[in-house]
Amino acid sequence: MKADTLSALIAAISIAAVLQPIPCSAASRNVPRFQKCDYASHTNCVVDGDTIWIAGEKIRIADIDTPEISEPQCRSELALGNKATTRLIELINAGPFELKAWPGRDEDRYGRKLRVLVRDGRSLGDILVSEGLARTWSGRREPWC
Repeated sequence: MKADTLSALIAAISIAAVLQPIPCSAASRNVPRFQKCDYASHTNCVVDGDTIWIAGEKIRIADIDTPEISEPQCRSELALGNKATTRLIELINAGPFELKAWPGRDEDRYGRKLRVLVRDGRSLGDILVSEGLARTWSGRREPWC
């Protein structure tokens, strides 16, 4: 991706996401497919089941909570967190989606943008919840073990 295109996409996410939905798609924008983030790259990748990077901007999927994979409290949390991460990658790469602002808050305490990923009127987070890979966000973390 060219630097000017990347800069424009970052600006669009930063500004327009608060005001209106932003379409995102690997297919429609010639953006590389999403994959699991590695230490070298934070562009268009998935950190875990509820955190992604898009064009260098960290996004917290605001309507769900998924098990931790970086500091799990037990083996079952890690296993479920890995499943949620893999499934989120599949969902994101399945087609165009929109980033919708979280009402009342733009960022979390870690500086991540709070957004809901929506395709065809349905939250991708809701799909993870329906598959038992996430919980609807209650406003606080709850244990998975």
